[in-house]
Amino acid sequence: MQPIDQQTVLLCPMPGRVARAPSACEVLPAFPLASPWARWFARTFDVWWQTALVALALGVVLVQHSPAFVRWIETPFGWKLFGLACMPGGLLLDAALQSLAGNTPGKALLGLRLITADGRRPRFREALGRNMRLWRDGLAFGLPAISLLTMARQGLRLRKGVQASYDKNDFLVRTQPVGRLAKGVFGTAFAGLFAIILVLDGVDRQDSREASAMLEAPPAIWTNPATGRSARIGPQWKLALRQGADGAPQHLFTQHSGRAAVLFAREQTGGRALQQDAQALADRLADRFELAESYFAEFRGRRSWVGRGLHKKGPERVQLRIVEVDGQAWRLVVMQSPPAAYTDDLVQELSGALWDTVTPPPRPELAQRTQ
Repeated sequence: MQPIDQQTVLLCPMPGRVARAPSACEVLPAFPLASPWARWFARTFDVWWQTALVALALGVVLVQHSPAFVRWIETPFGWKLFGLACMPGGLLLDAALQSLAGNTPGKALLGLRLITADGRRPRFREALGRNMRLWRDGLAFGLPAISLLTMARQGLRLRKGVQASYDKNDFLVRTQPVGRLAKGVFGTAFAGLFAIILVLDGVDRQDSREASAMLEAPPAIWTNPATGRSARIGPQWKLALRQGADGAPQHLFTQHSGRAAVLFAREQTGGRALQQDAQALADRLADRFELAESYFAEFRGRRSWVGRGLHKKGPERVQLRIVEVDGQAWRLVVMQSPPAAYTDDLVQELSGALWDTVTPPPRPELAQRTQ
């Protein structure tokens, strides 16, 4: 039997799902079938971008609302596993494009088209069923090592002139000549997408190494230069020292994935009342944050001011606290990206440790430590 791309299929105008021999037909529209390599390049390109699009759309929603998803995705190889999980969604998108538009970008640029055995555009359920068989028999559920074997097996079937197992007698992939421009566009898009995948894979590997090292690292000891008291800081935090507008040092603690930041600083009150310090801080942040509530409350036996609000141009949450200690105003500014519940425990633990360096913690019989 000839290789699949050297065969010519003749379609009959009579009903039936299987292409018939020339002697059985009066009208014989003929076309060649696509080669294994053309099918592989088109399928690979479409699976890449479709899966990436589904993963991006779903990931954006989940990282905003699901702390459990964020914890999982930040584990080593979390993104790779999420990509594999999104592959069926990409194949669902592929089936929708096949049924609605009649083709996908990868196939169209290479002059390929998927049709049923009687020459029509596949319906959504038909295309989806084929794609699910492709996911199992051709892509091996996206598992890298196994998929190489399954794709090679399907390629050998096509070279022997036998339909792919996920096509059977129901589907054909026809081909027609395309110009150099279309091939050039496809080659550029394929190479560009492949380069992006390599870059993202390198970033993911680096993040995985850093995450593993972070989880194994012991807590760091930070000493408050103003009081000489020390605090244990979890390995999830990175410390940077910067200078404020008044020249005073500010200690910025950033969560390793950037989902939370805690700014700890002090300034001389100069005889100002706590209310004036609170208003000054709120004014400095007014261009970025809108405070939904603010109030005065006792904190560890001292007067304090608390403010809470949201970023004006994004979903970030901000929490402020100013505490007067021995004529100095200590302030703690917490910024969290959604879902805030993902970093709430880390922020509470760090905030309590920082406050321990300026004012004694409450006795066990008192209320639990608050930010």
